[in-house]
Amino acid sequence: MTEEQFDQLVAALERKYQNRQPALARRSVVLALCGYLGLAFFLLAGLSLAVGAIAMVIYVPNLITIKLGAVIGIPAIVVTWAIVRGLWVRLDAPTGLPVTRKDSPALFGLIKSISKQAGGVTFDHVLLTGDLNAAVVQVPRLGVFGWYKTYLLLGVPLMDAMAPDEFTAVLAHEFAHLSHQHGRLGSWLYRLRISWVKVMSTLAQHGAPRPVIAFIDWFWPRFNASAFVLSRAQEYQADAFAAKVTSAHSLGFGLQRLVVESRRLDDGFWSSIGRETNERPKAPEDVFHRMQAFLGTAPDPQLESRWLKGAMAMKTGTADTHPGLKDRLAALGVPAVDGIGAAPPARASDSFLAEAVAKGARDHFSRQWLMGVGARWEEDHRERRIVQELLAVSPVTTRAGRWQAIRMRARLYGLKSVQPDVVGILAEDLSHPGANFFRGTWLAEDEDPAAIEYLERASARPDFYYNALSTMAALYTRLGTPGKVTKLKNQANYNAVRLQRAQDERSNARPTDTFLPANLDPDERGNLLAVLARHPEIKGAWIARKKVIESPSWPGFVMVLEFPKDTGVERSMMILRRFLDESFVDIHILALLKNADHARTAAKIMQVEGSLLLQES
Repeated sequence: MTEEQFDQLVAALERKYQNRQPALARRSVVLALCGYLGLAFFLLAGLSLAVGAIAMVIYVPNLITIKLGAVIGIPAIVVTWAIVRGLWVRLDAPTGLPVTRKDSPALFGLIKSISKQAGGVTFDHVLLTGDLNAAVVQVPRLGVFGWYKTYLLLGVPLMDAMAPDEFTAVLAHEFAHLSHQHGRLGSWLYRLRISWVKVMSTLAQHGAPRPVIAFIDWFWPRFNASAFVLSRAQEYQADAFAAKVTSAHSLGFGLQRLVVESRRLDDGFWSSIGRETNERPKAPEDVFHRMQAFLGTAPDPQLESRWLKGAMAMKTGTADTHPGLKDRLAALGVPAVDGIGAAPPARASDSFLAEAVAKGARDHFSRQWLMGVGARWEEDHRERRIVQELLAVSPVTTRAGRWQAIRMRARLYGLKSVQPDVVGILAEDLSHPGANFFRGTWLAEDEDPAAIEYLERASARPDFYYNALSTMAALYTRLGTPGKVTKLKNQANYNAVRLQRAQDERSNARPTDTFLPANLDPDERGNLLAVLARHPEIKGAWIARKKVIESPSWPGFVMVLEFPKDTGVERSMMILRRFLDESFVDIHILALLKNADHARTAAKIMQVEGSLLLQES
């Protein structure tokens, strides 16, 4: 079933079962039971055929029985293994910082109040997390036999961002999934979906008999669509319950605040933290305390208005069981706002968490974050210092040199910082692939439809193709035009073989290839020499252009690097990779070691006129 056919099936089920959620739940359960019966039947059939085939070969050994045993036994074993592997589904317990009634009585008073309205919902564990989110997770102690352990996950950043009534509404939404037994049914359906995904993955690798494929083709889209529509209906039901606990306005405004604050964290807070690697050799130790302060500031009015309009334009599709913001607000009867304005005068974290608990949680998540990024931060800082040094010494006398400098500054300070220079490059050469990609990517972040024409021009070069289409697809989704996303997917599938050929051509070099003079721009040559100067272990360097057939407008270059004979291969390859990472010439370079493995290819490249970049005696 194609994606378009699945979308049509989901739409048909939504129309048929509108306001008939119990009937939809029964349909999902019946299909789920059919799935289990199918798995059981093929498991028993596979085992029986496998055992029978083995017995036949053992007790009646001859050429015919051996061939027959292979023909029957191998597919039977594959099917049996696929089903056994698929049934072994384990849901890991969530992680977080435990909080108790003694620690934060106000929080547990809120939980008790909502639980009473939800019909006595209880939790085995309440965990604080570092996410801008809240969730209920049920994990079966006995696998397929159930006996669930229930976790309530509360993100401290969410509590830092929201007013008490907004947080209460979000929390009530999560309670609703348990109050109507959404959690257990949803968890069961989820595990069955994972089982079938594993089964189909194994069968796709090894093949499957036609009866198995026929059953999967009938069962999977119907079950998947029913479970999907049921999950979405439960989201609307949970919203309705949350509105009763607080008010429709509290939930609706809270949902819109989530849109703004999630974008602010990504585009503002975390981007700012990332830029600190330019100067700080060590990652900050108080990042979640700084996040708390950031969430206490007012968002930029223009940005929040743009983000909210983009969220309202996104149509409810089949990529997520949660309805789109526009549909959720419409169901609640709440109007959209242009902006959320100033931070709430009182925050949920102040109202429901004891001060010591909140501080301890931020300390904990800051340490956890630091442990995760510490080593990478130091490496990133080292790389950025190198970029700064190269930016200071790389020549900028030609357009190629200016473009190299733009790429380096974008690496250091972000795309926004280089937009005036990108516009300047495009004024001189509107077809410049890299400048079109930088401009289109930046405009897409602002939900500006003008990004499309730049990204389309950038996609003309194979190495930009998929990133450009991915950025366009994300923008079309945010602009509420999912039909154009489907066209992009079809376009990507149509061009996949051609693009792979282009990549493959530039990813290898053989003695039989034709190599031509590189004819590098003076600033490109200067940048390569500046990077070579950083690596004294490199004693020789040559570069030539490989003659290619696929996408000839995108040249491929091959470079040969020579190291002292006593330099090990592992060390040589490490330096080679660093050299490529530090080079900001906008060309595709395949680098080879000058050794016995590449002797004939290297010799041919070294004979090309003007190929020599560096040679020490």
